[in-house]
Order: sequence, then structure tokens, then C-alpha cells
Amino acid sequence: MQTESVEPPVLYEVAAPAAVVRLNRPGRLNALSGLVQDRLLEAFRAADAAAEVRAVILTGTGRAFSVGADIDELATTPEGALRQLQTTLAFLASPERVRKPVIAAVNGFALGGGLELALASDVVVASERAVFGAPEPTLGVVPGFAMQRLPQLIGVARAREILLTARQLTAAEAHGCGLVARVVPHEHLMTAAGAVVAEVARLAPLAVELLKAAINRSLLGHDLVFAERANAWLFATRDAAEGIAAFREKRRPEFHGR
Repeated sequence: MQTESVEPPVLYEVAAPAAVVRLNRPGRLNALSGLVQDRLLEAFRAADAAAEVRAVILTGTGRAFSVGADIDELATTPEGALRQLQTTLAFLASPERVRKPVIAAVNGFALGGGLELALASDVVVASERAVFGAPEPTLGVVPGFAMQRLPQLIGVARAREILLTARQLTAAEAHGCGLVARVVPHEHLMTAAGAVVAEVARLAPLAVELLKAAINRSLLGHDLVFAERANAWLFATRDAAEGIAAFREKRRPEFHGR
């Protein structure tokens, strides 16, 4: 059984003009527990309030950016799932609500909610070791935020192929389809993310804020309600129970469409 580190689950540091926010549960591959979500939102609020911060770098400790949901905290009823999904989808969109640009420095696995945090970021810089994917259908559920944002960001045809097969992408493949802006050697990841911050910091802050708001305004938000209700329904199915049980038991699930 894995034990949690005594360190904070999210680390926050200001190195002007950047705020560096680091997901810090390496023993759980930076799974997004409720506590992690709360602390990450606090870090984003702190960065927005700091006058010396011009952009935020979001990254992870260890070999993962984040593998998404903490399976141990998943709701077990449709009603509980709906409440949890409403909170989680709002959290996954939180980088879009930060007034300053968020640069995702993807250091390793970005799966499920980890992929979705990257999708909500303004610029994605990836280590050559990064891996991207939405494995939720292997658990009998769907990636609620990714199934809305991914087609908008990289196009419907490419998004279909990624989502409907649940396959994982290398950093080079993610760059090729437009999900990632820059791929760099692993040891240069934070330097490369810092270089993006430096480019942002040369510009007029209010102009940058308005540009971000205008870009994000073009992204649809109302369909997230559909995503919430779809996953709440799926959580009540036998396939979802089987998928989650198989994940915990480290075996291949047997789905029957019910």
C-alpha cells in the first residue's frame, strides 16, 4: 500500500515574472484528489493576485504531470457522481479562468484529468518523455472536459481518433496534431517554459489578459452540462463498476454494454 508524502500536495513558488505551481503527489502520479484540487485553485488565485507574476507555469513532480482522478475518491452513486463531476469539471477548466497565461510544462504522463488540465492551459510545453491520453472509456466512463475541448482545439477528425480509441500519444504525436506547442529535451523543460513566460512578460499585461479572455470566450461552455449528466449516468452502469473494479484489481475489464 502506498503512503502519502508529508509534503504539501501542491507547491507554489514565485520566481518573477513567473509563478511555478507544482502538483506534488509523485507516489500517486499526481492524482487529482479533492485536496489537490483545492490547493491548486488556491495557488491560481494567489498567482492572479500577485502583481509581480505575469504568467503561471503548471507542472508535476516525478514521472507524471498528472494521471487524473484519484480512483479512491470516486463517488459510487449517480447522485454523488453528478455532484462530484460538477465540481471536477469546473476545476479542470480553472486554468482558463486564471487572468494570466498558464503554461503547462508537461513532464511525464498527462492522462485523464491531467490531459484536461493541459487542454485548459494557454500554452503546452512538453518534455520528450511526456505521454498524453484520455483512458476514461477503459473504466466505462468518458473524459467530460476533453470530449468538449479536444475537438475544438485540434479538430474533430483527430479528436475522434484519439478519444474513440483511448490511445496514448507521445510528445511528438501531440505536437504534430497541435495539442503541444513545443517539445524539448526533458532536462530543458522548465527553462523552455520560463522562456515562454519571458516572452509574455515583454507584452502589455492588460492586452495579454484581454487576448486570453477573447480566445477563451470562443470556447463553448454549455456542453459541459451534457458531460456532467452523461458521466453521472455512466457511473450507474455495470460497465463502469466493472471498469473501475478491473483497474483496482489490475486486470482487463469485461464490458457487456449495460
